[in-house]
Amino acid sequence: MLFFFVTWSLWLLRNDEIFKQKIPNYDTLFFLIVTRLCLWLKAIEPDFPHSSSDLLRSAEGLIRWTNSQTLRTGVMWSPPMTNRFKWNVDGSSIGKPGPSVIGGVLRNHHGILLGIFSLSVGILDSNIAELRAVVKAIELSASNCFLHHKHIIIESDSANVISWMNNPHNRSWIHHKLFSSSQRLASCFDSITYTHSYRESNHMADHLAKQGVHKIFDFVAWL
Repeated sequence: MLFFFVTWSLWLLRNDEIFKQKIPNYDTLFFLIVTRLCLWLKAIEPDFPHSSSDLLRSAEGLIRWTNSQTLRTGVMWSPPMTNRFKWNVDGSSIGKPGPSVIGGVLRNHHGILLGIFSLSVGILDSNIAELRAVVKAIELSASNCFLHHKHIIIESDSANVISWMNNPHNRSWIHHKLFSSSQRLASCFDSITYTHSYRESNHMADHLAKQGVHKIFDFVAWL
């Protein structure tokens, strides 16, 4: 695919030089190639998590995502260790940005369902919806005294969001309030761990997020 984007972009550059006498700008050419590649990937793969600016900074995200798209067999949800509690969360946006909803499910080490949520979060892009899902799981955990001073795991299929939560230097300052809130509430727990999971092991959270589009009221339940 990259070959065709490069070839097409070079052909357009050649036409501009010959017919419009434009001086070639190779920095602009590189930016256009990456942007076109990103737009094409998002068109054919709605779950592609990276923007053109992400790819301009580093190709590592594209390589990681490409590797994750290889056939994954036997990917299943795995329970946390004894006396730990795991949230699986997801966010879904209809549009870029568009109406967004988030969902999550909390289980213990036996796999027993302890809590769920599904709610609308307004007009956002998919990455921020995923971030809001993570923060909501932290807020709900902090609101439940039973989970105080426990070990909490939060799993998401968004590699970007997990990277943000684990690496403060990667965070966007625009959303500093969300990060500050999650950091403040994290003091309620003995530990809080953020891990990436494949979509195949995150079905229930994904379903709750998508179902939130059709709900009139927010839904939160402790079981």
